[in-house]
Amino acid sequence: MRRKATARAFVVTALFLLGAEAAKSAERGLEIYFIDVDGGAATLLVTPEGKTVLIDSGWPGKDDRDPKRIVHVLKDVAKCEKLDHLVTTHWHTDHFGGVEGLSRLIEIGHFWDRGLPEDKSAGLDFPDGPKLDDAIGIAYRKASAGKRTALKVGDKLPVAGLESLVLTSGGKVIDFAARYPGRAVRDLPANPLCEAAPPDLTVDGSDNARSLSILFSFGKFQFLDCGDLTWNVEKNLVCPADLIGPIDLFQVTHHGQDNSNHPTLIKTIAPTVAIMDNGPRKGGAAATVKRLKETSSVRALYQLHKNAATPDSDNTAADLIANRDPSGGQFVKVSVAPGGKRYTVQIGEDGEPRTFDAK
Repeated sequence: MRRKATARAFVVTALFLLGAEAAKSAERGLEIYFIDVDGGAATLLVTPEGKTVLIDSGWPGKDDRDPKRIVHVLKDVAKCEKLDHLVTTHWHTDHFGGVEGLSRLIEIGHFWDRGLPEDKSAGLDFPDGPKLDDAIGIAYRKASAGKRTALKVGDKLPVAGLESLVLTSGGKVIDFAARYPGRAVRDLPANPLCEAAPPDLTVDGSDNARSLSILFSFGKFQFLDCGDLTWNVEKNLVCPADLIGPIDLFQVTHHGQDNSNHPTLIKTIAPTVAIMDNGPRKGGAAATVKRLKETSSVRALYQLHKNAATPDSDNTAADLIANRDPSGGQFVKVSVAPGGKRYTVQIGEDGEPRTFDAK
């Protein structure tokens, strides 16, 4: 009898703990942290179950400043012990330079990127490396050995509870069938905004135009991160037909540079909140800020830094700038409620949250 009672007590305790963990997950929702890496990129997503996805890892050097900032947010703020997935959108130093330091500071489960030259994938080119003798490239290859996967358009990340879809990779754009399975092309009308689209720019030969773009969905909530994708490829996502649809949160592309953030893209996706990962002297172009301010759907534009080279009128509102001191270090946090029906945005851990309804 005593053994049966003990077994029953064990089962009851286990069920209680499982229920408590499930309740905690349901209460947590999705968290997104835009970490300041001084004009680089590092965006951390934390699922209700505590699974972590980091998109880009900032700069190298400076006594591992960026890896330390990432680990601080992941461990001390989000209360997670490991990084499950690291996505590198493209091969520029400010997006993958922090990998060496990060891999020394924390366990990284799996690496995702747009491919490496040695993969010898048909149709891909690598104008900016990383070459085999490149120090940062060597560090990335060492850290990711045996646990990396190249992402193609139409691919999804295997993260429970968080839907994702790769829209661009290596300069290619997702096709209709992959974006809208089971629907006929005739069901997708031409985007009327394309008629007034500005002309294309000179073809971008850099790795920026080959960036991964990923659309994340959590219930009703949708978040778009296009890395440093540039003008012409951005347009191809919404012209002649819209392959994205309206979203809630937009990571302003390419740190707010004005050869990205195509006006037709922005008007078509109609974000409610935009967050710009600019530095004090990188990105945050006046033309991009103006474009976002004039977009009727945008109710809040956040910047990680004030652009030190432009006047206040060419920046967002002062209370939506995370770092007015160039030394920086403050993050922007987005908390999405279970089901994705609403979300809050705040600066740092103690900032005043603003609440928005998902579309």
